[in-house]
This record gives sequence, structure tokens and C-alpha cells, in this order.
Amino acid sequence: MMRPRLRHCPTALLYGLALFVFFSLCFSAGQPTVPKQDRRWKQYRNPTLGYCLTYPSRWLKGDAFDGAGFYIETGVRKYSKPIGEIDITALTSSPDSGDAVTFSLLDDLQQHLDGLKTFERAERMELIEKKEIHLLGDAALLTKDRYYDPQDRGTWLDEVIFVRHEKNLFRLEMECPDDQLARFEPVFNRVVDSFRFDCGASQ
Repeated sequence: MMRPRLRHCPTALLYGLALFVFFSLCFSAGQPTVPKQDRRWKQYRNPTLGYCLTYPSRWLKGDAFDGAGFYIETGVRKYSKPIGEIDITALTSSPDSGDAVTFSLLDDLQQHLDGLKTFERAERMELIEKKEIHLLGDAALLTKDRYYDPQDRGTWLDEVIFVRHEKNLFRLEMECPDDQLARFEPVFNRVVDSFRFDCGASQ
């Protein structure tokens, strides 16, 4: 009787094949991907400042800061707060001065944290990450903070990128429940990857 061909494979070959499959699965499992419901995207261009990005087509979108800002959000609301939200904020210099924005990235971070305490009722705030990065060639600051909201009795995570470009100071922010980071961070990363400061009107 002919034995199965697999029995004639060297033990080392089988062991190597098993290791390859194991590490391939581990690697793919460690790479967060955009959830299935967020696979369809649209493009947005700000008509005031000209920046653009792509965003999940199923998310609710809207303008903020007199047209200079843009936000998207999704999820069932609880106490008027969406489950996940991404905001793009642009602080511009005064049109009369003609000077570039003089805010520092660290100053804007402090103003942002103070605003969370004032307007979001944030308690037990913890800055868990702060590092200097570059976004599209400009110096930027990436931060992550965690805080407790006593109204909805939940812990939230806030991830923000502060970046200066010419006369504007941009803030790209994601806010979500702390236990939903794996759900929303891949979406935020894709929004950031698609972000451009200057986009033509045809884009």
C-alpha cells in the first residue's frame, strides 16, 4: 500500500512550514484594519482653506468654526456624545495682521487639555503619549490622553495631531471610548494619511 506523500516530507520542512504559517497569522492579526462597515470613503475639500481628506461615507459629517473646521462622527449617541468622532480644526492668523500663527504646539496642547476639562467635564485626565513627528514635511506633535466623563460614566481616549503649516495651525483629533480604540484608530490613521494641506478645487 502506498503511504501518503506527506510522510516522505523531511521533519525540518514540516516544522519550517508550520512556523511560517504561525508567524504569518500573528503578523496579520497584529495589523489593525478599517472595519468592514467603513470600507466606502468619500473625499472632502474645505472651501475656505483648501485642505482635503477622505472619510467613511456612512459617517455623519458637518462643518465647524465658521467653515474652517470639519468633523465626522458615527455610532449611537448617549448624552449627546457620538461613539466615535474625528475633527479637523484650523486656527488661522488675523487677516488684518498678515502675520503667521504664533501659537506653539505645546501651547495648543495645553489649551486643548484645558478645554476638555471645561467643556467635556473631563476628570482623572492622563496624558499617556506625547511625541514629536512630521506630517507632510512640517513639524507636528502627536498626543494621546485618557479621561473619565462623570456624566456618561465612561472613560474616553483622545488622540490628537497638532501641526503648523504656513499661516495656519491644524489640529487633527479622534475621540472614542477607551475600549473602542481598536475600532476607531485605523479609521483615524487612514483619514490622517489622506489629509493634504493644499488641494486644488477639482480634487
